[in-house]
Amino acid sequence: MEKLKREIKELGESNARLGALIDYLANEKKLMASKSNHIFMLDMQDYVAALNRLAPSDSKVSVTLPEIKQINRLLTQQYELMKLVQRDYARLEVTKNLPEDLKIDENQKKHLRRLQIINQLLLQDNIFFQSMLDAKKISGNIRIGEKKNWLQRLLRR
Repeated sequence: MEKLKREIKELGESNARLGALIDYLANEKKLMASKSNHIFMLDMQDYVAALNRLAPSDSKVSVTLPEIKQINRLLTQQYELMKLVQRDYARLEVTKNLPEDLKIDENQKKHLRRLQIINQLLLQDNIFFQSMLDAKKISGNIRIGEKKNWLQRLLRR
């Protein structure tokens, strides 16, 4: 029972770190100029909000620039924690040793399973997102073709 409470608390802390990281990235203008990055950030914000319903946390976390690459680690950690929570919850439910404050209904169980699937999809999307960061393709201005100098632009050639 204590292990389950600790795992839920750890899941909430991990979610708070991920939420702070996503909020930091969502405020980066260059990063959000790309439509695919913008959609990924919105998906991540929805995931964080949904997970916060199951594992709330009131901790305040600040993010530094080197932590941007931590999305993969946090998502993987959350997936493992969700599996542990499901396993420990099932064990306590079978032994009828589940306290009232930890009881969840069938909808919440389905919600947890859906979050695991969404987590895995976000991990896949994160691979592309990190490659965009690595390649420094985060500017929204993508020029196709040859850059014209001011005289060519003036004469429209």
